[in-house]
Amino acid sequence: MSPSNPARAVAAEGGSPLAPEWRQWLVENLLRGTSARELVAALEKAGVSAEQARRAVEAEQQEPFVAGALRAVGMQRKLEGLLDVYAELFQQTDAPPRVDRHDALTSVAFFERYYFQNLPVVLRDGWPASLSSQEWSPARVAGRLGEREARHACCVPLFEDARMASLARELTVPRGLASQDMRACEPRLWWEPAGTEVPLRASRRNVLLAQVHGVRRLQLVPAFELRRVATSAEGARAPLRLDVALSPGELLLLPVGWWYGFTAPEGGVAVSFEAFALPEPNVTWDSDAEPLPSPLPPRD
Repeated sequence: MSPSNPARAVAAEGGSPLAPEWRQWLVENLLRGTSARELVAALEKAGVSAEQARRAVEAEQQEPFVAGALRAVGMQRKLEGLLDVYAELFQQTDAPPRVDRHDALTSVAFFERYYFQNLPVVLRDGWPASLSSQEWSPARVAGRLGEREARHACCVPLFEDARMASLARELTVPRGLASQDMRACEPRLWWEPAGTEVPLRASRRNVLLAQVHGVRRLQLVPAFELRRVATSAEGARAPLRLDVALSPGELLLLPVGWWYGFTAPEGGVAVSFEAFALPEPNVTWDSDAEPLPSPLPPRD
């Protein structure tokens, strides 16, 4: 990586071999991963003596705050490199990457091949028959929401909203996939008026989404594309996107850590479940959690 081009060199007074603006430039480039050799060469080209350039780079590398930042950045680069490896492996198949679809799939295969592998899948088997009643029709759902709220896309907890009490009472869970404890599933009603467009957002937990009415056109981005989703550097490769059309009577597993966005050209009604037929609880990706401090340095 070539260092950025400094505007000017100014000899610093006192013990520091470089002026403050040059020290800032030097630290920025160290954190970018520029090698010490390249930085010394750049300083020499700008008129700094070879000895001063070498001492300046060594001095910044030994500054406690710079050393700590370099360790943190180094770990970030390792994690990003590992995610890139996963991305490369994911695409090393004969067929283009896609979301699998199954008319029938055993619960064992569902968990072993998709849930535990952090992969999405579309199913028809296991869809809750209770969602076929007229109570779940768009007109009835819009009536429960009210004219004002029904104008916008929303996600309503079925057991926490009195307007949805009758729907919550008749709801059944996807057999063999979701927990039989209905309240533990935290079922939510997803409502979208015609023309809804929802941008990419992270799935913080594994979610099983049952499409009731309308076709939901989703764009799914794998978890390993974190860096490319979070940044939009010019010239960078766009994150991999998988397109999925979810029709009424179909279930979609949204894996934790994946991103999803969707459109509902004609509007839509869906129900989601967040507890599964497993002894272990669902996992949560708390991307906003405050990191714990690293171990304290030893006392003198």
